[in-house]
Amino acid sequence: MGNRWGVGRAWMCLVVVWLSCDGRWNSLDVLAQGSGCQALSCAEQGLDCGTAIDGCGGVLHCGTCRVGETCGGGGRPNVCGLAPCTPSTCESLGAHCGDIPDGCGGHLRCGICHPPDTCGGGGTPYVCGRTPCTPTTCEARGKNCGTVSDDCAGTLECGTCPDGETCGGGGSPNVCGPATCTPTTCAALGKNCGSISDGCGGTLECGTCASDMTCGAGGVPNVCGKPPCMPVTCSSMGQECGLLPDGCEETLLDCGTCPGDSTCGGGPAPNTCGPASCNPTTCVALGKNCGLVSNGCGGLLDCGACYGHDTCGGGGVANVCGSAQCQPDTCAELGKNCGLVPDGCGGILECGTCSGGATCGGGGVANVCASTTCRPYTCGQLGRTCGTVSDGCGGTIECGTCAAGESCGGGGVANVCYQPQPVCMDQDLGSTLPVSLKGSTANVRDDHLASCGGQGAPDRSYAWRAPHAGVFTFDTARSAMRTLVSVRREDCLGEELACATSGISYGGGARVAVSLTAGQRVLVIVDSPRSGDFSSGDFELHIHERTPTEAGSCFDGADNDGDRWVDCADTDCQAEPLCDGRGCSDVNLGSALPVTYQGDTVHSGDGFQGTCGALLQPDRGHLWTAPRAGTFVFDTQGSDANALYVLTGCRGRELACAASQGSGQAGAASVKLTLEKGQTVLVVVDGMARSDRGAPIRYTLRISEHGAHAPR
Repeated sequence: MGNRWGVGRAWMCLVVVWLSCDGRWNSLDVLAQGSGCQALSCAEQGLDCGTAIDGCGGVLHCGTCRVGETCGGGGRPNVCGLAPCTPSTCESLGAHCGDIPDGCGGHLRCGICHPPDTCGGGGTPYVCGRTPCTPTTCEARGKNCGTVSDDCAGTLECGTCPDGETCGGGGSPNVCGPATCTPTTCAALGKNCGSISDGCGGTLECGTCASDMTCGAGGVPNVCGKPPCMPVTCSSMGQECGLLPDGCEETLLDCGTCPGDSTCGGGPAPNTCGPASCNPTTCVALGKNCGLVSNGCGGLLDCGACYGHDTCGGGGVANVCGSAQCQPDTCAELGKNCGLVPDGCGGILECGTCSGGATCGGGGVANVCASTTCRPYTCGQLGRTCGTVSDGCGGTIECGTCAAGESCGGGGVANVCYQPQPVCMDQDLGSTLPVSLKGSTANVRDDHLASCGGQGAPDRSYAWRAPHAGVFTFDTARSAMRTLVSVRREDCLGEELACATSGISYGGGARVAVSLTAGQRVLVIVDSPRSGDFSSGDFELHIHERTPTEAGSCFDGADNDGDRWVDCADTDCQAEPLCDGRGCSDVNLGSALPVTYQGDTVHSGDGFQGTCGALLQPDRGHLWTAPRAGTFVFDTQGSDANALYVLTGCRGRELACAASQGSGQAGAASVKLTLEKGQTVLVVVDGMARSDRGAPIRYTLRISEHGAHAPR
């Protein structure tokens, strides 16, 4: 019986299967409903594409995806999503250099180019190449001799001149003219020792110096002289307190006072602090018989005066009377042959007149007869930093090579170094203190952006490490551009510690003060507040430890005490004698008359201001002393556009000011002043060549006596 019942149940199952195969789904639905299964829709399952199941044995069709999407592309089955992104490679994009998107939100670094190639320079993006440059010709430049630049970092050979003519001889650079080369002499050059060129390919032997003098020792090459006296300082002498002579003039050094109960001279040496009482020395004990000397305990001894022909120190021993008769110089000894020259003993020498078309100082050397000749340019005057360029007089000059990673002319400016890649740091200054450097942001990249500006303006950056803990000032006083100073912690990605676009009382300087720990490294960025006029050019960067006063640092070009006022403009320096012009002048012309001085303002900074000049232009100051009472004319004929003004000192009263109407002879700046004998003035030549940026100029400064014919 049991077996038959089992067979019966099997037949019932077959009947159910047959009904299913017969397509009677309704019967299955009824069975499913009877079992309690609830079918799920596409939406309920969060599905929007493809074929899926409903959870109860049924099949769902959930639709298709939009263009750009695939079913399951985002990683979930039956859900539309973006297909997995395969990033491109430099090779697949044909890129050889630079940073380029990889097509999937990332960037590819495809390498760098080797100079003189630049990335994209040949016209194809991300491919190394050279910027196409069309060289000029000799004819296009109006030149017919010598070597000139082709404006594409190359040179042109423009030929030679016929007999009787020389290249540049007529006064026009690289143009044949009728002049011939006349060798100069030692006397004409103002030289009296050593070997020197005669200007025509030969060599002059200018002699030897007396036993007590050496060639060039006075600071002038090929001129006999004695080394200048170098005054001592309190620190160099190891002195801590009291008054001390500086060893050169009757100038006293104040080495300060001792703290607490210590006394000056109580230490292990005179003028040092210590607990013991000090026993002052005497003139006799020191072997001195004139002038002022230290008594070793912070005071001074007056050792008396000298009589007759003796002078204090005249015999060569400080503070000892000796005989030193002043021997006046002669025109021949001074190498002068025209005009008025001091004789070194308070008198004036009449050194004669010039002939044969020469003028006094015409060659650029004061009180020496010479004809005006072609004046060659320098790399700095031309604003060139690499390669070979024409000097404007038929010759060429080498302007150097570029640093690693830079290319000559790569930025589109011939003979100027260019860095095509971003740079975090241009130079590591170590832990030197103080720092005083000159630089330029012309033709460089805009690599940095500060909180107070810098967008679109080129910049320079310097790493520096504090040698000890303290508050340090970073300023750009005397810069010939509008500057911004930013200081960051460690490097270009570090936190910004300070930023300023002002802080100096004049010009385009800026200043910040930052407290640093010993050994702390910072990145100092010199930038401009914004792009536009005067946003690039020459700058000066000064790093100092902040001091309570400017006194003692009146000629370093920096704002040491952080009060906006620099050097002699600071009230702390008003008692400094050298603020009469001696401490800030670039050139000392002495009391020669007449004067013809040729100079330029390359990298000179913006150190002076006149009422008729332009701001943010480089300038030069010239010290001159009237040899006798009279009326004198100061002019800059034949110079680039400039302002000429005369001051009584570094920040003294302006006596006169005039601006030229352009370059050359017409409309040149000229002023006339009446001065007393021995009156010293500071004559400033200030550039006015450009109205959009600081630009160096070449100039010729002349000083003559009004009403007198210029010496011939």
